[in-house]
Amino acid sequence: MAAAKYTEIYIALRARIEGGRYAFRQFLPSEKALTAEFGVTRNTLRKALRHLSSQGYVQSMQGRGVQVIYRPRTSPRIFLSNIESFAEASERMGMTPRTVLLSSRRTVVDDALASVSGLPAGAGALSIQRLRLLDERPVIVDRSWFLTAVVPSIPDEAAVSSIYDYLENELGVRTHSSCRIVTIEAADELDRRHLDLRGLECVGVVEALGFDAGGTPFEYTLSHHVPRTFGFVSVAQRFPLRP
Repeated sequence: MAAAKYTEIYIALRARIEGGRYAFRQFLPSEKALTAEFGVTRNTLRKALRHLSSQGYVQSMQGRGVQVIYRPRTSPRIFLSNIESFAEASERMGMTPRTVLLSSRRTVVDDALASVSGLPAGAGALSIQRLRLLDERPVIVDRSWFLTAVVPSIPDEAAVSSIYDYLENELGVRTHSSCRIVTIEAADELDRRHLDLRGLECVGVVEALGFDAGGTPFEYTLSHHVPRTFGFVSVAQRFPLRP
């Protein structure tokens, strides 16, 4: 119940911030006011505020309160510090998603893939390629590899709906953390064939290595994004240097 309430508060406050009710550099109502409004404890409220903070919406300022640091952007926001499914991100952005399965096959992690991905060489894997559309515009090509020792199979219907949902609710496998790197690279043949590049010859690439709760790397994904379509969002903090 607490988790559901925390999510409800997070969604409500996020909507108010994105809608301009709480503007850039404005302070949110006090903890006392918000806990009274939502009928929750401070701990539940603070969970929602921490989630907003991790996504770059707010910043807690000791002795002053919680300040909005979000500024509206025209491009959809992809959170690098949060693990969302494509369906979840699309719902948050108010867009209609659709996924097309391009290919699905069993393979073995060769030395070249092991070197770039961190997956163990010689291990069995599922190789899946998917095209992602938002409001019917083809904007992402995903290339994913899942270790079969952790994910024995992925039905086609799960691949085009939500692999995360299938992993969590059918297999009991959850991505605990994901190490991500963002680069700009030349578009390849698969990108040019499927993406709406509008004359551009480059893509934004998000490389992600997913770990389960036991620390096992089991998923490696390369997401090729159409330029000018997405803004990648992360939150950075400067920690004090050692003397």
